[in-house]
Amino acid sequence: MDKPEIQDISQIEDVGPKASGPPQTVFTLNDHDTKVDRRLRWKIDLWCLPMITFIYFLAAMDRSDIGNAQTAGMQKAIKATDSEWANVVSLFYVGFVIGQAFGVYTLRSLTPQIVLGAAVVVWGLAITCMIKVTTPAQAEGLRVIIGFCEGIDHAALLYLSLWYTPRELATRSGIFYSSSSLAGAFNGLIAYAITKNYAHKPPFEPWQWLFLVEGIISIGYGIIVLILLPPVPEKIKYGWTADEKRLAIIRTQQANNTPGAKIRWAEVLPAFKYPMLYVYTFLLIGTQVCLSGLSSFLPALVKTMGYTAVQAQLMTVPVYVVAFFATLFFTKMSDHTQSRGPWVMFLATISFIGLVVLLTVKHSNAGRYVAICMASAGMYPSVMIIITWLAVNTRNYTHRATGSAVTNMVAQSVVAAAVQAFNQPPYYFKGLKLISGFVAFMIPLSAFGIFYVKLINRRKQAALDSNTPEIRELRNMSFEELGSDHPDFFYQI
Repeated sequence: MDKPEIQDISQIEDVGPKASGPPQTVFTLNDHDTKVDRRLRWKIDLWCLPMITFIYFLAAMDRSDIGNAQTAGMQKAIKATDSEWANVVSLFYVGFVIGQAFGVYTLRSLTPQIVLGAAVVVWGLAITCMIKVTTPAQAEGLRVIIGFCEGIDHAALLYLSLWYTPRELATRSGIFYSSSSLAGAFNGLIAYAITKNYAHKPPFEPWQWLFLVEGIISIGYGIIVLILLPPVPEKIKYGWTADEKRLAIIRTQQANNTPGAKIRWAEVLPAFKYPMLYVYTFLLIGTQVCLSGLSSFLPALVKTMGYTAVQAQLMTVPVYVVAFFATLFFTKMSDHTQSRGPWVMFLATISFIGLVVLLTVKHSNAGRYVAICMASAGMYPSVMIIITWLAVNTRNYTHRATGSAVTNMVAQSVVAAAVQAFNQPPYYFKGLKLISGFVAFMIPLSAFGIFYVKLINRRKQAALDSNTPEIRELRNMSFEELGSDHPDFFYQI
C-alpha cells in the first residue's frame, strides 16, 4: 500500500533527520524503499537529466556557432575588423556573467521551469535575429542578450545538485556537460552541410541559415521546458507516486540539501570566507579560458592545417567527439573514486602538454590536430569535476548557490578579456600562449586544494574525537545552519 502523499515539508519528519535534528543520523532504506529509489533514480535519469542536458546542448551549440559563422563568411559580411570581431565574441561573456547570478538566485523563487524555459526561448529569438545584423555593433548587442540568457541556464547545474547524491553527481554532470562537446560536433556537421549545400542560396547566406535553424530549434524547445520540466524535489506533483515524492525528499537531503531551503541574503557574504571557493574559482578560470578560446576559434585553427573553409567545419567534429567520450569517462571515474582534485590535476597536465605541442610544432598538421584533441579532452571533463567538487563540498544552499554564481561569473569575466588575445590570425599564437599559462597554473593549484582539504578533514576528525561539550552542541545543530563548518561534514579531496 502506498504511503500517504506528502503535501508539504512538515510531513517528512519521519523519513530522515529534521533540519534541526541530530545530523549524524544515517538514512537507511528498507527493501521496498530501495526498489522505489532505484525506480525513482531511473525516472530522474530519463526525465529531469535529458531535459536539462538538451538545454545545455542547445546553449553549447549556439556558443560555438559564432566560430562557424566566422568561417562561413559572417565577419566579412558585416565588415568587422579582427579587433571588432574579437569584441563580437567577447561581449557575449558580459551578458553571461550577469545572467549566471540571476539564474542561481531565482531558481527556487521563480521555479526552474520558468527560469530555464524562458531563457531558452529568449536566446532563441535573439539568435534568430542575428540573421539581420549588418554591422559589428548590432552583432555585439545581440550577443550580450544571448549571453545573458545562456548564463541564466547555468542554474541547471544547481538544479541537478538538488536531485542527485554526491556519489552520483559527477557522472550525471558529466553527461550534462558532455553534451557541449557533442553540440560542437553536431554544429560542425550542420555548418558543413549548410556551407556546402546552401552557399549563396537566396534569401540568405550560409551563416544566416546557420543562425536561423539553431534559433528556431531553441525557441521550440524552450516552450517544451516551460511545460514539462519538473520543479524542485519537494514540490513535484504530477507524474510521481507518493513513494517517489517521499524518496525524492530523502535523496535531496542525502545530497546535502535542506528541503524548502531558500536563499538567505545574510549568508551570501559569509560564503566568501572559505578558502576553497577561491581554489575552485581559479581552477574554473583556467578551464573556461582554454575552452572559450579553442571553441570560438577552432574552425579557424583547423583551417591553418591546409583545409578549405568547408573542410575545416567538418574537421572540428572529431575534436568534439574525443572531448565527449573523455568527459563521460573521467567524470565517471571521479564518482567511482569519490575524488576530484587528483583528476583535475591529471587532466590539466594532459591539456597543457597538448597546448605546448600546438605552440611549438609548426610543420606537422597531424601533430597539431592531435594536440588540439588533447587540450580539449583534458579541459572538457575538468569543468564538471571542478563544479562537482564545489557542489559536494558546500553544505549550505545559499553558500552553494553563491559559490556556483561567483566561480562562473569571475571565470567568464576573465574569459571576456582573455578572448581579446585571439586577434592575430591565422595561428593565434598570442591567445594560445595565454591559455597555456592559465592551464599550467591549474596543476599546482589542484595540488594545493588536495593538501588543504586533507588538512581541514584531519582537524575535523580531531575535533570529533575530542567530543567536547561544544562539539556535541554543534553536532545537534542543522547542516543548513552551520554549512560546511558542521563537525560531521567532511570534504572530498
